[in-house]
Amino acid sequence: QPHSVVQRRLLEGNLNKLRGDTRVQSAWVQSPLAKDQDEKMEKGEHRRKETSRLLIQCQCQGQALKATVNTGCLPNLISKNCLNQLGLEEMSVMDCGDLSLPIPSVVGRIEHMELQFGQETVLCSALVVDDEMLEFCIGLQTLCSLKCCIDLEEGVLRFKALSQELPFLHATEEPGQ
Repeated sequence: QPHSVVQRRLLEGNLNKLRGDTRVQSAWVQSPLAKDQDEKMEKGEHRRKETSRLLIQCQCQGQALKATVNTGCLPNLISKNCLNQLGLEEMSVMDCGDLSLPIPSVVGRIEHMELQFGQETVLCSALVVDDEMLEFCIGLQTLCSLKCCIDLEEGVLRFKALSQELPFLHATEEPGQ
């Protein structure tokens, strides 16, 4: 089978699981490749040492902040709850200029946010989102501007522009675990 067909079937099987599809099991057929993957997971053949999210510890306003590293999102994102806890003020959506981004829950923007990575402080901006599942997310723009390197083997995020290296937090250090 062509590679794209295999990928599509795998994706269909995984998407239905993620959605918690309520249809009857016999109403759809799961890809045999996805079934093989499920069986391997049940047998424990694929064990992850690290968490599925890449989290690092940083500081903002003198408070510890767990930041998710997200290369799939261009801007930095901060939740409204996190913004309020840090005591930062946002600009309203009207003052934000072009917000034609594919992020549906944007409610504002913060222009001057000081983040401390290790011993270095960086000034950045972030979009404020109304999402309780998110605390703070470092986007690709900031990662590129700080010349970051994600080293999964060593379990660190290297900031070449800052000459800093921060370890990723393990699953036991994640919030809510």
